[in-house]
Amino acid sequence: MTRHELKTWPKYFAAVRSGQKRFEIRRNDRDFKVGDILVLSEFDPETDSYTGQAEERQVTFLLSEEDYGGVIHGFVAIGFGEVAPHPDAAAEVTAEQLATWHETAASNAALRAQEARKVSESYAASNMGVARDRHGAVADLAEAEAGFHAAAARIVRKG
Repeated sequence: MTRHELKTWPKYFAAVRSGQKRFEIRRNDRDFKVGDILVLSEFDPETDSYTGQAEERQVTFLLSEEDYGGVIHGFVAIGFGEVAPHPDAAAEVTAEQLATWHETAASNAALRAQEARKVSESYAASNMGVARDRHGAVADLAEAEAGFHAAAARIVRKG
């Protein structure tokens, strides 16, 4: 399943949000597939900027020129509906479960950071500066992720 970020003009965005419009006609330059998620972000062409509003829909049907000769070459008609819940999603999540999940995510990120730091140091010893820097950046990001999840767990527990 792939998430596709799509720019959507205000009148079409409003029709999607209201449920009146349940399809898109798009150039098939993203290899759309049934089950993919469309993130339709409202874009105002007059201000040449996004409004900050977005709707997510799940692709339920595709129609291309291979299926029907009336579709223009290189384009696809995309039928969509509400995003289906993940089959493993719990009906309700308690604050304790969420806090525990964040703690686990923090621990996993910290371990990734530790391993990336070791690899970075090994590349430094071999005078491989580019590889050292890349693994150092991975370690930095993983450390930041660990900090985020640890803070989130604390916030949830205070709740």
